[in-house]
Formats: sequence, C-alpha cells, structure tokens
Amino acid sequence: MLSIPNMVMIGGNSRNSGKTTMACEIIGKLSGLHEIIGLKVTFVSPEDEGMHGNHTGEDASCFSIFEELNIDSHKDTSRMLRAGATHVFYVSVSDKFVEKAVLHFMSKYINKQVIVCESRSLRRIINPGLFLMMMRLPEDGKSKKDIETFLPMANKVFCFETDQAEMRQFTDNLWFGEGIFNQI
Repeated sequence: MLSIPNMVMIGGNSRNSGKTTMACEIIGKLSGLHEIIGLKVTFVSPEDEGMHGNHTGEDASCFSIFEELNIDSHKDTSRMLRAGATHVFYVSVSDKFVEKAVLHFMSKYINKQVIVCESRSLRRIINPGLFLMMMRLPEDGKSKKDIETFLPMANKVFCFETDQAEMRQFTDNLWFGEGIFNQI
C-alpha cells in the first residue's frame, strides 16, 4: 500500500453524495497557506466512458491524465479550480492499471503539495493522511456493494443530507502542518 500523508482522499457511496462539495471546502480552507493539487480519479470500464464527462489529455494507453484549465465549466474539476486549487487533474484508469497511473502521476506532477483527491476506490492502494467518506441515503434502499469495505477505513463519515453544519465545522478546524492533517 502506498502511503501519501499529504493527501486528503474523499470517497462516497454514490453520485451526488457531497464529495466535490467537501473537496472544494477543504481546498478553500487550505489554499491560503499551501499549494493545493486537486485530483479526481475515476475507474472506467468501456461501458462507462460517457458517464464521467469529456476529458482528453495525456494518454499512456492504460490510463489518461487530463489537467483542467477551464475554470468556467460545470465539471467537478473546474469547481476545484474555482475553490483555489493551483492545479487540478482528472485521471481515468481501468482497475488493473491504477497503481501504475498513481505512481506516474505522483512522479510527474507532485512535489510536496497538499493533494485533495476525490476517489473511493483509490483507498484500496493508498493510505492517505486523511480519508473521508460522504454518504447519501440511497433512494432505492441499496448501497454500492463494496461500501462496507471503505467505511471502517474512514477517519470521518458524513451524511450529506444531515451533517452540513458538522461538515463546515470539520473543515473550519482542519489544518495541515509538519506533514500531517489535524483538527484545531
């Protein structure tokens, strides 16, 4: 498992569970003191390609890395830029190449910056400095089948519908110093 203590990783149990909202709150909080890299990692199978927006960028044939430069689009990556990230990247990768993609990304783009990453599945191979889970009550009563794997790994779990004040307090008290994340 890769240890990346300067990374906040945010996962969720579904789309629209507050992952990007939380990422933007953290970016906004920390960007005044630190250079922030926003990162969104999506595991894509061929049938899912249209679901995650239209990103084109560096293609290593087994993964692609796109740097978001458009601050005005509706995409999550643009929202991270507007929140104050210095650079934001979108990585699209299949399961079997994820470690290769992460190692390539870290070696090419990261140099001690704080990384705010939106991805649940990446937690299988990375031990971040802070792992948050964002939950939305499922409309159909079902949750993703592997969600129970990730909940015990989380440093904090928020329910997007009910924990707005708690989320704000958490980000207000968050700080990064001497290589670790902590709460005031």
